Amino acid sequence: MADSITVTTTVSVLNNVTANLNATSSTTVHVAKVINWLTFAIGLPAIGVAIYTLKNLSKGENKVPMNVMFLLISDIISFFGRPGVNQQMESGAISSSNPTDFIFYFGVISNITFMLFIAQERHVLVAYPQCLGCCDRIRRSPVVTVVAWAAPFGVLALAVLHYNFWFAVILLTPFPLLLFFAVDSWRALICSRSNPPTLERRRSVWGIGAIWANYTLLYTPFILSILLEALSFKEVVQYLGLVSHLLLYLSPLVDPFLYIFMTKGIKELLRALPCCQKTPRTQDMRPTVDTVAETVETRL
Repeated sequence: MADSITVTTTVSVLNNVTANLNATSSTTVHVAKVINWLTFAIGLPAIGVAIYTLKNLSKGENKVPMNVMFLLISDIISFFGRPGVNQQMESGAISSSNPTDFIFYFGVISNITFMLFIAQERHVLVAYPQCLGCCDRIRRSPVVTVVAWAAPFGVLALAVLHYNFWFAVILLTPFPLLLFFAVDSWRALICSRSNPPTLERRRSVWGIGAIWANYTLLYTPFILSILLEALSFKEVVQYLGLVSHLLLYLSPLVDPFLYIFMTKGIKELLRALPCCQKTPRTQDMRPTVDTVAETVETRL
């Protein structure tokens, strides 16, 4: 009799725990859907304004790096390929038969790729300015552009073939590289005597540090969730997949402001917007006594 009471009590406790977990999971999914739509409604117009501003700033010799434009385009790609927010996101799995999910992950991988390209470009500008001309010629070649867009397909193929461990390892490789770019650029800015610390160099150093922080805070949880699931730590991954996807949704909100202010100042950005441009004052053309007298003298 006591054993049956104990079994009944245990079953009721387990049912209550399961119900509470389901209710918590459902609430989390609802909050995630709200955040998803908010980031879509704010982020997409922000990216459009950023592309328009960069286009206006890219005139003459004052060219904006194409990698920044490519990164904003990859943000748009990830916007229109976002997977539906549901309880299946609690695991870090990216294997799905839905093609829009692969479009989203392609945009995420492209984001990481162009972040690495931009950080490397800023690092050369700060630490090795004498090599900037050679690096610019290499970076602007069509081969480098094709490789930059083809590399995400190769990385995504690992996930399609269920090599999730190597997929996560490759996505983690930018972490030490970005950290090296940030530390070495800061060293060059502080210790270099031949190259004074100009405003552009300071802005580049802060930009590289911001790129590393952006990658660490917004992308690393997603990569870790895939790595932990590949290592069969599914209990640790609970809720991490959903949280990591929400962090990925925040990335397009950060990118427009981060990469614009890294390349240009606030005054230059405001001048590029039509609402902030100063209209030339129209001269007052009303005839005065002096102008009429001068006109009469010239006619005579």
